[in-house]
Amino acid sequence: MSKRPLIVGIDPGNTSAVAALDLEGELVFLESRLEFSRSEIIQKIIEVGHPVVVSCDKADMPSNVEKIASSLGANRFEPEEDLPKQRKEELGRGDNSHEKDAHASALHAYKSLRKQFRKINKRSRENDLRKWDVAKDYFSQRGDV
Repeated sequence: MSKRPLIVGIDPGNTSAVAALDLEGELVFLESRLEFSRSEIIQKIIEVGHPVVVSCDKADMPSNVEKIASSLGANRFEPEEDLPKQRKEELGRGDNSHEKDAHASALHAYKSLRKQFRKINKRSRENDLRKWDVAKDYFSQRGDV
């Protein structure tokens, strides 16, 4: 089975949330839980696909999110400045503020990197290659984005 490349947004804390988008920006996974451990978060992400980008809503990525990105071999995406609450409300979907923050983080990364994702999708179609392989190659040449 082919791995689906993902853009993942994480909101860490006592109650943590994870959102995963595909390379078209569509939400494929959203969950929050009290005491959501790092290993459980990683397992949930792996069940859905393989992240090429892990993001958060802070300009200075929390160490827990960095560790998750590193464990998954994903590139980190940090906004230039913390996402304002109003922007997270505009972007985010979910049943609570944690899910909205995680979704907003992933969607902000998607919108910021949209050109790159279009290139990946196009290259995948034109060369009949799996998106995961194209995305992995594309981002491995660039480091954190």
